Amino acid sequence: MKKAEKVLALTMAAVLGIAPLAAGCGDSKSTSASGTDSSSKPVSSSSKPAETEPKDETKSESSKATEESGAVADLVAEASGLSGMEAYEYFESLADKGLSNDEIIQFFIDLPISEANAEIYQLYQDEGFEMYGEAYPVGATYDNFEWSNGMGTEITGPYSGNSLKLPFTDYIAEADKDVSFNIGVVFHGFSHPWLVNWVDSARWELDKYPNVKYTVLDGEFDDNKMAEQIDSLIAQGVDGIIVWPQTEAGTTAAVKRIVDAGIPVVTVDRLSGCKDVDVKVAGNFPANGAQNGMYLVWKLAQESGGKEIAGNMVMLRKPLGSTADAVRTGYMLKVLSYFPDIHILQSYFDSDSREEAYVNAETALNAFDNIDIFYGTGDHEALAALEAVNAAGRMDSREGGKKIIFLSIDDSKEAITCVKNGDIEVNTPYTPLIADVGVRVMLQLLSGADLPSNIITPNIPMVTTEGEVIFGLQTQKPDEWYQYTFGPDV
Repeated sequence: MKKAEKVLALTMAAVLGIAPLAAGCGDSKSTSASGTDSSSKPVSSSSKPAETEPKDETKSESSKATEESGAVADLVAEASGLSGMEAYEYFESLADKGLSNDEIIQFFIDLPISEANAEIYQLYQDEGFEMYGEAYPVGATYDNFEWSNGMGTEITGPYSGNSLKLPFTDYIAEADKDVSFNIGVVFHGFSHPWLVNWVDSARWELDKYPNVKYTVLDGEFDDNKMAEQIDSLIAQGVDGIIVWPQTEAGTTAAVKRIVDAGIPVVTVDRLSGCKDVDVKVAGNFPANGAQNGMYLVWKLAQESGGKEIAGNMVMLRKPLGSTADAVRTGYMLKVLSYFPDIHILQSYFDSDSREEAYVNAETALNAFDNIDIFYGTGDHEALAALEAVNAAGRMDSREGGKKIIFLSIDDSKEAITCVKNGDIEVNTPYTPLIADVGVRVMLQLLSGADLPSNIITPNIPMVTTEGEVIFGLQTQKPDEWYQYTFGPDV
C-alpha cells in the first residue's frame, strides 16, 4: 500500500469511526438518469402509531463466536492459532466434522484476524476493517426465517423491464393492503444495473398497496444531491423514508435529519453513519468476503498440489468508506491473513463505475507483471478486470502459464455466465432484490409492528464453475443460482 493511499485510508477510517455522531457529508459523483414515481391514488389522513423502541439484535465482531453453536466456536478457537499449511489442513478437516453449509460459512466469518501475514494484518488495521465489522449487523434471520433455492417470485422489473426472480418475497409479512401512507425512496441511481433492479424490487412491493403513495428519487451517485432530496421529503412530511446509502459518512447528516424530524427511516443494503435509524435491512456482506477468502485459499492449494498457498493480488474496490467494500474486503482479508505468502500488490477504488474499474485494471497491469489474482468487491470490477486482462493478452501470464484468478461478488447474469464459462472462478452472490423486504419492513413499522433494529438476509453459498465442495461447503453451480441474478439477459 503506497504512503498516499495509506494516509487516505487512515483519514477515512478516522472519519468513519465518528460517523454516527458526525454532522458532515461526503461527495461522490457519477453520471446517471433520475426518476420520480408516485401512485395515482391519494393518501388518506391517518395518525401514526405510537413509537416503540426496536429490539437491538446487533452483534459485535468480538461476540459472534460465543453466540454461534458451541461446535463452531470451538473450531474457530482451535484454528485461530494456526498458519500456513497447518491452517489449510485444518480447513480441509471441516468436511469431516459434520457441519452444515451455514455452519461452515459461519466458521470462516468468525475467524479472527491473524498476525501470520504481517502485510495483511497491517492493512486490516490501517483501513479500520475491524470497526466496520463490529458495526455491521450479523446474526440470525428474523423469526428464524430459512431460505432454500427455488423460493421467491418471478417478476418483470417495473423500471428495467428485466426478467427477475426476487428470492426473499416470503421474508417479512406483508402489511394490510388497506394501509395508507406516503413513502419516500432515495438511492443512487438508475444508471447502475444492480441499483435499478434494487429499486425494481421496491416498486414491485409498493405497487401491491393501492393507497400507498411513493416517490422514488435518484441521487445520481452524489451524496450532496441525495441530502437535498432527503430534505425535500422531510419538508413534504412523508410518513417514512427508505434509503440506500452510497457511503456511511456521506449520509450521516442527512439521515440524522430524518431521525430528528421524527420520520421513520429504514436503510436497505449499505449502512448510513447515523446509528439511530429505525431498522437496517442488511445483506450478507460478511459471507461474501469470507467465501472469497475460502475459495482463494482452496484454489491456490489445488494448483500447488497442496504444497503451498501463495499469490499476488490486485484489489479493485468500491468507493472507500462504503459498507460493501469495507465489510467484504475485511472479512476476506481475515481468512487470507493466516497465509504469509499471499501479498496485496495494490488497492484501487472506483465510484461504482465499470469504466473506472477498467482503467484501474489497466493501470495495475501496466504497473505489475506478477499478478496472480484480481479481486473485485463488485462484479463490475471483476468483469472490468477480465476485459482488461484479455485486451492486454495477459490471461495466462502467471508463472508456469497458469490463468489469472478472478474473485467476484454480486451476481449479474453476465458475471454468472462468466463463471459458467470458466472465465471467472467464483462469484459470491449478493442479490439487489432485497428492497421489497425493506418496503415490507417500513409498512409494518408504520403500522405499529414491533420489529428488531436489524433484519438480516440469509447467507448464500458461493457459485463455482463445477459446484465443487470447498472445505466441506457444497457450492452452487451457475445454473442453480442463475434464476436469481440481476441485469439484462446475456
